[in-house]
Parts: sequence; C-alpha cells; structure tokens
Amino acid sequence: MKGKRVFISLLGLSILFFIGLIYYTWKVVFTQNFAYRAVFLVILAFFLLLLALISIGSISLVFSLLKGKNYGIFQRLVLWEINLLFPFIVQIGKLFQITQDRIQKSFIEVNNKLVEAKKIKVRPQKLLLLLPHCLQNDQCSFKITGTVANCHHCGRCNIGSLVDLAREYKVNIRVVTGGTLARKAVLDAKPEAVIAVACERDLSSGIIDASPLPVFGILNDRPFGPCTNTRVNLEKVEQTINKFLRGE
Repeated sequence: MKGKRVFISLLGLSILFFIGLIYYTWKVVFTQNFAYRAVFLVILAFFLLLLALISIGSISLVFSLLKGKNYGIFQRLVLWEINLLFPFIVQIGKLFQITQDRIQKSFIEVNNKLVEAKKIKVRPQKLLLLLPHCLQNDQCSFKITGTVANCHHCGRCNIGSLVDLAREYKVNIRVVTGGTLARKAVLDAKPEAVIAVACERDLSSGIIDASPLPVFGILNDRPFGPCTNTRVNLEKVEQTINKFLRGE
C-alpha cells in the first residue's frame, strides 16, 4: 500500500469535503423559508445518495487493494468514483503541496492493482501494447508511428526490443505521438486490455479516458528529460504481457 497511500489519503479528504458540503446544505435547509426548503431538501438528498455511493466505492477500493481481489459487483462503482473524484483529488493535493506527478503516479499504482485483481485473461490479438513516440531515438530517421515494421532494430532505443516482444507473443503494438492518436489506436485495435507506456500525466489521463477498458500503466524512464529518448523496463513489459495472456 506504500505507493498508493497518497491517492487513498487524498481520496479520503475528498470524501470529507463532500461530508462538509452535506453539512453546509443541511444548515442552509433550516434557515430558508418553506418554499426554498423543499428545493434544498432535494439537493441534500442528492448529496446524501452521492456520499453513500462514494463510500461504498471507497470501501470496495480499499478491500481490493488490501486483499488483491476483484469485487465484481462493485467494480464499476469504484471506477465511477475514481473518475468523478480525480479532479478534486488533484486540487486537494495542491493545497497540501503534493506534486501532480506524485498524485498521478500513486493513482497509476492504484489502477494497476485493481487491474491485477481482475486476473483478466485475453487472447494475444486482443491485447494492445501502446507506446509513446518519445521511446524512439530522436536521431532516427525512420517513421514508426504509421507502422512499427519500419523499425530497423539498430539497438539505439527500446523500440526494436519492444517490437520483438510483440512479435514473440503475437500481441498488437502501436506507437503514437499523443492522446488523440492513442485513443484512435485503441478504437482501431478494439482490445480487451491495454498495456500503456507513458509519463504520469499521459498515463493517468489515458486510463481515465479508456475506462472501463482495463489499462495497465508502465511509467517510462526519462534520463534526458521529458519527451526525449525515454526508456522503459523491458522485463516489466514482458511480465505484464504474460500476466494478461495467462490470466494471472
């Protein structure tokens, strides 16, 4: 739970914010005349229902993380809760001077744990390995965003090894330059699961955009700074491919 504590703690603070909002609405209800009171009672009922759903989702989320199990009936509720509260979580994190990258990294770890808990088994042709263009060496003259077959396997970046992995396991592979093309790649491939490599920002937004499609996020390494000659842990990628193909 260590890496996930930031996200879970901020999620808890978001829930406290909703409780405060409900309390404030409750106080307002009894300071209004009868005509307005009915309207505020409807608003209060809405907030109470929202809080109940969020609370159930949060309990399911914590149990999934602790036990490593998928509580199927509540899974969509958990995803809905995360998608709803993520913007609040980021803003609350800023109040406590927690960097957005740290929050997003914690969220990715939480997401990956939930994906693992499902023990999804997919056929190779239904698994998509989605890669950022920044993994390619910036001195390379061969365009691989159209097709990875253009990679010449020179060894100056990870792309050649990733293409070899995709061929070995017969999974789909796409290299994209941004979020719009990433979404198009997912729509075109119609996968049942995605292994995505990117930075914290692109991974977290991509995971939320693709929901409820399971996306396992792997952070890239940036020895030369963002978006330039990035790297990825090949062993981690291969392990994740095997997990999806074996349903582990």
